[in-house]
Amino acid sequence: MKVLILTICMSVLSACSLNHGRPIANLKYEKTERLRTTGIYQVYFKSDVELLGLFKSSIGRGLVCSLTNDLDFSQAHRIKQSGFGFIERVSPDSLTYRADVIFDESVDDEGGERRLKGETLDPFLKARDSISCVYRVHSTTYKTYFSKIMRVPSADLLTTGPAK
Repeated sequence: MKVLILTICMSVLSACSLNHGRPIANLKYEKTERLRTTGIYQVYFKSDVELLGLFKSSIGRGLVCSLTNDLDFSQAHRIKQSGFGFIERVSPDSLTYRADVIFDESVDDEGGERRLKGETLDPFLKARDSISCVYRVHSTTYKTYFSKIMRVPSADLLTTGPAK
């Protein structure tokens, strides 16, 4: 009986301590630039929440994008055709950010990936009007943080020129 009560108490306490309680960010897409011929797409966006200071300690944080209808952005799930990019603030005076996104495709169940850019990326972009992206942060203490979904117009990824 004592073990049961202890288990229940630990479950309740651990569940409470894992809720981050941070405001969920609304992201607003601004523009995309292609970084020369590197296959890196610089996605600019604004947030109504300061993203880089959400947690004192974080394991990983960045913009995660899905090139398909798969909107399971959890860390444990692998989106077959996706993009990821670390973010940085564009200006210290604003909540405008830039993510350097690289797109890839899982090619097998053992973690193999194929980089998607140019001709290999275009078919996924032409198949839809926009792609879905979220800002995701892992913390050592709290549940994974997700922003609300931001839509990035596919046409902007298809037609952008080199970054200046």
